[in-house]
Amino acid sequence: MSKKITRYILIILTTSLISSCSGPVSYKRPQILANFGDFECQTKQLRKKEFSSIWGKLNAGFCLDNVYSSRIEREKEWFMKNKQFLYRSIERAKPFLYHVITELENRNLPYELALLPIVESGYQPYAHSPSKAAGIWQFIPPTAREYKLSKNWWYDGRRDILNSTKAATHFLSDMHRHFKKDWLLAIASYNTGAGKVGRSMSKAKYVIGKTSFWDLSLPRETEVYVPKLLALRDIMADPKSYGITLPKLPNKPQTGFVKIYNPIDFYTLSVLSDVKLETLYFLNPGFSAWYIIPSMQNKVLLPINKIKKFKERYKKYRTIMFKEKIHVVTKGDTLSGISKQYNVKVSSLMAKNSLKSDLILINQKLLLPIKTTVTDKNTITIGSYEHLIVDKTFNYFHTVKRYDNWYRIAKFYDVNLNSLLSWNNSDKNTKLFVGNKVKIQMRSPILSMNKSLNLRYVVNTGDTTSIIATGFNVPRDELLASNGIRESKYLVAGKNLIIQK
Repeated sequence: MSKKITRYILIILTTSLISSCSGPVSYKRPQILANFGDFECQTKQLRKKEFSSIWGKLNAGFCLDNVYSSRIEREKEWFMKNKQFLYRSIERAKPFLYHVITELENRNLPYELALLPIVESGYQPYAHSPSKAAGIWQFIPPTAREYKLSKNWWYDGRRDILNSTKAATHFLSDMHRHFKKDWLLAIASYNTGAGKVGRSMSKAKYVIGKTSFWDLSLPRETEVYVPKLLALRDIMADPKSYGITLPKLPNKPQTGFVKIYNPIDFYTLSVLSDVKLETLYFLNPGFSAWYIIPSMQNKVLLPINKIKKFKERYKKYRTIMFKEKIHVVTKGDTLSGISKQYNVKVSSLMAKNSLKSDLILINQKLLLPIKTTVTDKNTITIGSYEHLIVDKTFNYFHTVKRYDNWYRIAKFYDVNLNSLLSWNNSDKNTKLFVGNKVKIQMRSPILSMNKSLNLRYVVNTGDTTSIIATGFNVPRDELLASNGIRESKYLVAGKNLIIQK
């Protein structure tokens, strides 16, 4: 053995020894009580079984190795000292847990992963970290982009419960395959990245010939991360032994998704669903502003007992607020020609009319995907209150990004292309440059009792009061005053700001 290699080994061993003595993490190899290393989770099979409680189903889907380790025991002690954190996390998890477990079930993944958001964020939908991670799954921007979680002024897919859960389970499945079906390594890589785990495995294999999670030298956060999840699994598997009382939660969805077809503000959504604004914001953290644009995300989460009534009211609302336009097919008409005539996409025409081909017949009535807002005043009676229907118009300024063009911007904001060009005194040949401001005239019918509504925006990492004031076209001084913000105060990511328009 060369002097160089000998020196390298001594450095690694010395570093490991110092690390093991410098904090609470112990490198004592854990005892495997029951080895399920070759066991494949078959959580899809749990669909065939009936569980009265969500906790019973959760327990039935635990399939990671049952391990005893001093590192796990330390994390159990932490949870026992911080029971209120655990109770708050469970309370926040209640509206989402059924959906998370269902996604794990669809992918045949261990149900322990449903507890990972407790470790990551305490199931706090608006959680942000210094590394710009966001949401219950704490996606950082690069990983979010890799797994198709979009982010813009109006919407952040990292906070969206449904989409972020799908992305997280996809990522964990990828890591499970990458690390040859070793779940602990996959979970560790979720925290620190596959590259760091892989490099640590190479060092461990060279030095001691073993590459399990317990043999690796990883960042302190990751070395605590996996034991914390396993500690949480043990507690949830037998809560009474740890003095934990779980709330009653049936094995049924507490919330459900409903489709939104037209732009709608949260106040109107609150009126139609009879759900408090604060609850709607908590259930739908993916939406950053007061205004939901279906082209970005067309599903909202509502309490399960409010969905039926909402659908009834929403149908009436759409009937009053949005008139359908109809084109009667004449001789010589084609879908392509009709799409040009009304400035709509052929695919939109086909989808609107459930057409499987471009074949159309004379005298056939085609519904056009054109929304026309009623301009005269109408009212909707909800409960004992009569709500006035008014048009809310405001200007938003879109910052041009790479690959943007007039057509893409119009499609993104669901506005007419010719209108967009008119608002900006431009034509189709006007060049757009990165950084240019494009005016978008946002128009939405809203329900109001007094016509004066406060808008809302969720602060993202990197936002400033100047950026937000410019985006909503309001004076910065008014923004500060409305939210009681001092001139020198920093904005905290996840904070809800009131925008007075």
